[in-house]
Amino acid sequence: MFRNQIFLRKVFTVPGYRFVQLDVFTNQPFAGNPLAVFPEAEGLNDEQMMKIAREMNLSETVFVLKPEQTADSKQSTGNSKQRSAASEQQITNSEEQRAENEKQTAQAANQQSSTSNQQSVLRRLRIFTPAREIAFAGHPIVGTWNALAREGIVPLPEGGNGWTRIYHEVGIGVLPVDIEFKDGAPVQVVMTQGKFEILAEIEDGNEQAEIARALGRDRDDLDENLPIQVISTGLSSLAVPIRSLADLGTCRVNSSLLGELYTQCGATGCYAFSRETIEIGAARAHARLFAPADNIAEDPATGSASGALGAYLVHHGVSGIEPIDGRYKFVIEQGDFMHRPSRINLDVGGKPGAVEEVRVGGPSVVVARGEVYVSD
Repeated sequence: MFRNQIFLRKVFTVPGYRFVQLDVFTNQPFAGNPLAVFPEAEGLNDEQMMKIAREMNLSETVFVLKPEQTADSKQSTGNSKQRSAASEQQITNSEEQRAENEKQTAQAANQQSSTSNQQSVLRRLRIFTPAREIAFAGHPIVGTWNALAREGIVPLPEGGNGWTRIYHEVGIGVLPVDIEFKDGAPVQVVMTQGKFEILAEIEDGNEQAEIARALGRDRDDLDENLPIQVISTGLSSLAVPIRSLADLGTCRVNSSLLGELYTQCGATGCYAFSRETIEIGAARAHARLFAPADNIAEDPATGSASGALGAYLVHHGVSGIEPIDGRYKFVIEQGDFMHRPSRINLDVGGKPGAVEEVRVGGPSVVVARGEVYVSD
């Protein structure tokens, strides 16, 4: 017992870093996508962040830091390339290809930020999966700014009701985030994503059949009216159209094969989807994200992939939505087959063949708070 007391005294003299855990893209606890946010991460080095992300064992963990950049697009581009070059020295060849795809979206994202040269950047976000750092992701941004808004970091709109726009720094550059408040509390966070890009298309029938097999499906189960493409609004994913919701729900993933196939394509995960949905109304697709190469068997809500998928649906003219003032607004379902239903709000500007802007949003709820102790 005496030795235990000494051990406890040693443990609690080690610096502690507090975290908030949220469920994102839901307004109900224990649904949506879990996220850990460290609001004051100054002092942690890269290795410690990676270890903490593995310890949290969530699809993503976010470390919030002081910004390095202003909203000046030229400065943003330069810093983003420097960080990308440094990180590429530590990743595998397949990850180098993915990193290159991510860097290709940085220029477009920074062009968006060039109109905000006079705006200050509130925070810098570093996003980690259990396997590596990534430049951009959806649910981590939506959840982090919900958490930071609760801590008073975000200026409130007049009267505590309405919208506030802020700018933040992520791996692809400086981007805007819009936060809706009600009675002084955040009710929705909407992020603007990078430029929509189609990075590759899988046209070979044998390759299509291999992808279907990796998902536990036959090639006949694919939706032949839509292409299999690597798409991105900041983080690339392999979009695989499945003909029916029933077939999507009964996918049996061959993790090693699927991980090999999507990484060879330069994607960071496989986003299988059907245009059949569970709910009637605003929903226009149901999707499942598999990322076994990043130790994520399945992700309950994926903001980056859903943003790219929303743009894909508009680009190919199959959103099923009539635009209002040039904007398509709809919902993508995810997570139901994991018993963590998520609803992701899409707002896509442009027209078929010419997507101009992608915005993704939703609510988050706080489910836990704690502290992590880090030794040298």
